Amino acid sequence: MKKDKRTRTYIGDVVRQPFATGSKSERPAIMLSTHYGDFVMRREEGHPFLDKELEELIGKRIRASGIRHRHAFIVQKWVEVPSRRTKGQK
Repeated sequence: MKKDKRTRTYIGDVVRQPFATGSKSERPAIMLSTHYGDFVMRREEGHPFLDKELEELIGKRIRASGIRHRHAFIVQKWVEVPSRRTKGQK
């Protein structure tokens, strides 16, 4: 199977936060917060606004692969990774 050139992998925290504040599209969204920015998470086969599988990831840190399209990240697969340690933690 050939790898899609558009596929990207990001590591980040899954959070629910406001998206498109002040616009007609304003809503709370499940987002992947990464070093490269925050992306609205979607699954190709999931509901665009109410995806129970993605909701279960809120509060977790993941490594996700998928296709980034503007502000959205279409997640194809993911795995939970250990949380970042803050300075001074053991």
